[in-house]
Amino acid sequence: MPINDLRCDACMTIEPDVAYRLSDGIPECPDCSQARRVDWSHGKAPAAYGEGYGSFTPIDMGVLGRAETKEDYDAKMKIIQQRFPGHRVETLSETETQRNTRVDEVRHRRYTIRKARGVDMKAVAERNEEAKAKKAEAAVPKPQKIQVGSR
Repeated sequence: MPINDLRCDACMTIEPDVAYRLSDGIPECPDCSQARRVDWSHGKAPAAYGEGYGSFTPIDMGVLGRAETKEDYDAKMKIIQQRFPGHRVETLSETETQRNTRVDEVRHRRYTIRKARGVDMKAVAERNEEAKAKKAEAAVPKPQKIQVGSR
């Protein structure tokens, strides 16, 4: 049973959150008895909820790691319930804005700690580049010398 906003093109009325059966079709306008259609002017796209493809949002499970699929999540929840029997488990989600704020705070803390210790990030980057170059140079096989001798 879908729940949609319905718009009457004849009298231009919009009735929000109308529940109707698909088999019966969209009901007529209660004001003018004309046909109506689904109104998408609110800007929200239709969404599918449940166990379908793409319906699971990856969750960071702390020490247990990141649950990328519903199966991972179920397995990790089972581990938690085995370790803490009789306890209630709640998962907290964060919005993209909250996540970005948290990441920015971590980066700022890291910056202030490095600044207090006098760490120059340009020098660190240069040192890392030199180490990568030495590692790449060591990985290149050296040509072998072949001795040609007489018998």
